[in-house]
Amino acid sequence: MRRNRRARPGPHARSRPPLLRPRTIASQIKREPNELKKKLLLVGYLAELLSRKGEALFLVGGQAVETYTAGQFTTGDVDVTATDKELTERTLARMGFTKQGMVWLNAKMGIAVHVVGSYPSHSEKVRTIAVGPYTVSVVGVEDLIVDRLVGAKHWKSARDAEQAVVLFNSFEESIDAEYLKRRAREERVDDILPKSKMK
Repeated sequence: MRRNRRARPGPHARSRPPLLRPRTIASQIKREPNELKKKLLLVGYLAELLSRKGEALFLVGGQAVETYTAGQFTTGDVDVTATDKELTERTLARMGFTKQGMVWLNAKMGIAVHVVGSYPSHSEKVRTIAVGPYTVSVVGVEDLIVDRLVGAKHWKSARDAEQAVVLFNSFEESIDAEYLKRRAREERVDDILPKSKMK
């Protein structure tokens, strides 16, 4: 398990165009009609801002499921991990978000953000998704499947079980099967791991 690993700026980091001001990008995001893209643009902006500071931000949890399934499963909060929580929350505040309990809410934007930790518990299989001018790092499909199976087995969540099957069937050809099996054994959910339909 690797934690608190900081992302290093790429070799061309200094040549990147200046970022829009938080209020400016917030105004643009509000006008985006697609709800999933709206949330991904926000995450992408935050990730880019942190990257330029040598930090990292990842999309995890239910929002990662929504992203991988192209909105088939929707979620309330946008769960992220950030190696600089203070910078992330300070930027959210500048974008018009207010803290309500554990989440940051922007009612006009219709988005709630929850910073759930500093780094994903497992990051070996992280994938990247391009959204507008930004790149979003998303926790690996394999780890999401295992996470959903844990919810299905220990919390008797039918929704988690359904999400695990959909993720598995959608990404079966690109999944690291051996890694998935190992992680499932570690979490003791290998007995309910979806079966391959490929011959």
